[in-house]
Amino acid sequence: MWILVHGPHDPILSENYRVHWRLLPYLSMDVVVVALSLVMPVAVAGRVFVALTMLSLVGGTVAIRRALYQRVGLWPLLSLLFVYNFVLFFGFLSCLFTIGLALIAFGGWIATRDWPVVPRLAVFAVVSCVLVLSHLFGFGVYGLLVASYEVGGLLTRRMSWGSLVTSAVRGLPFVPAIALALVAMAEGGPTHNEYGGLTAKLVAGFSPFNFSLVPPIFDRMMLVCCFAVPVLLLLSHRLRLAPSMLAPLWAVLVAAVLMPNWLSGAWGVDDRLPVTLPFLLIASARVEPAGQLLRVTLGALAGLLLAVRLWTVSHAFADYDRLFWEFRTASAVIPPAARLLVVEAPIGADAVPLPGVPKALASVQPMLFTHMPALAVIDRGAFYPDLFSLWTTIDVTSRNIAIAQVVGMPMTPRQLTESANPARLFELGQYRNQIGERPYWHDWPRDFDYVFWMALDDTPRPNLANLVEVARGSYFSIYKIIR
Repeated sequence: MWILVHGPHDPILSENYRVHWRLLPYLSMDVVVVALSLVMPVAVAGRVFVALTMLSLVGGTVAIRRALYQRVGLWPLLSLLFVYNFVLFFGFLSCLFTIGLALIAFGGWIATRDWPVVPRLAVFAVVSCVLVLSHLFGFGVYGLLVASYEVGGLLTRRMSWGSLVTSAVRGLPFVPAIALALVAMAEGGPTHNEYGGLTAKLVAGFSPFNFSLVPPIFDRMMLVCCFAVPVLLLLSHRLRLAPSMLAPLWAVLVAAVLMPNWLSGAWGVDDRLPVTLPFLLIASARVEPAGQLLRVTLGALAGLLLAVRLWTVSHAFADYDRLFWEFRTASAVIPPAARLLVVEAPIGADAVPLPGVPKALASVQPMLFTHMPALAVIDRGAFYPDLFSLWTTIDVTSRNIAIAQVVGMPMTPRQLTESANPARLFELGQYRNQIGERPYWHDWPRDFDYVFWMALDDTPRPNLANLVEVARGSYFSIYKIIR
């Protein structure tokens, strides 16, 4: 977002990156944040977009419930429990924002079922095209919900040629959107597909309740509570689901199980669909009879869980903020437009505690530091190989094209040591990642200027002749590469 807003006017950034606006199927954050940046700083615009993402999920819950029951009430406030989910943790903001828009659009589809045919088709043709350009996965969620809702309704009515024709006509708004998606995807990009193993599926099942890579005790309690309460209400015959929502709920559940971990070069796809289920369930459910004691009990439990979540996130990120600013201060030693190599030591099974948060609530998440060095792009105009570029609205300049990656992760200390040996250059250069890219780091002494090395445990710092330490922090060192 910083490059999109400031890149065209910053000669230092322009040495490493260039803005390349084009038709792509995931532009929501790019467009919204750049638009907001006309009236506020880009960092504030980014925070506003995070808030809009959360609001879109709650708004989608409200829209569907209003369409189903012609009233809203306080029940949709339960959806606040799930806005801090695994997809938000990983920063898939354009996707999550568009899932929220998809829920709102689906609520609109239900609410307008009695509209005249032509205006309804015209409105939702536009809606579908907006969703495609916002994020293709969000459009897929919307399509799945609408299709399953219509098929479910068709199965509950007496089948006739007229009903089949009507259902086919209702699919017309998807035609221009699908055509637009094909045009947007013609830009190319990765195509790797992989279903993933059992671990990936367990992580995906946890995604609505988990705001970390490895769920702490609190996240596991969230899972238990969010399953136990509905089961108890079902057993007592107090929980009712809107009949018209049974088909969409089953469709999302089945699709979530079948969804691969990698789809067309996108990772973590199976984590994204499960997060929609709590919002759909809350929108669809009613508790009957809902006595005062039950209302107070459910409200108190939800309020307690939400309060603990908000306290944990705010205190955890205050701790992260101090660690991030330690790096930002030290990064002043990096010259403008330098190319920065990132090395991150993996930590063991034991969680690293956060200073201000009990371990049962949260611990240090190494994944949050994976892209932290990208702050040097903002502060120093540096080149950072793992930045999401190439098949996006950001391209790299010609001097960096050989070391930019669509799918990249930091080096490990072992890789750093091994690749410093010239005799291993050819062997290391033959490796390919999931989408066929060579390792950007295999000849790092030639291709990079500085190394950011970090370890959250006691991993010893590197001792290589071509690295000179120029800055040190509590968990990192910055080295200049001597050629």
